[in-house]
Amino acid sequence: MNRICTLATLLFMPGAALAGDLSVSDPFVPLAPPGVMAHAAYFTLTNTGSSARQLVGVNAKGYAMAHIHRSEVTDGVAAMSSVDEVTISPGQTVTFSHGGLHVMLMHPSVPLVQGDTIALSLQFANGETLTVSADIRRRDHGS
Repeated sequence: MNRICTLATLLFMPGAALAGDLSVSDPFVPLAPPGVMAHAAYFTLTNTGSSARQLVGVNAKGYAMAHIHRSEVTDGVAAMSSVDEVTISPGQTVTFSHGGLHVMLMHPSVPLVQGDTIALSLQFANGETLTVSADIRRRDHGS
């Protein structure tokens, strides 16, 4: 029943994607002023399967580079570091959000326009790729 509800929810959610036992919901890129050369992408990734999956990379159409990053504050100092792999255990949901895990998008080929979308291709250690369409929207729009 849980899988049926998940599938039904994803079918009616714009930008959502499903590949095997993995689902991505609410993918978006916050709108940034023209000229900004680094953007972030956020989404929720859920593993409904029985084995762990490893997200090992991301490609983003219209960007020179895309990397998985983590923001952290330690002793009052904010830092961002690159992440080589994110493991999504069976039954686990991992949220990529402001102030935590996120996809860093570098050097856009065109300015962001609210209402447009960006294709994100999530790459997994088993060779699978899951492509999602991330909405460009204001940060305060439901995030």
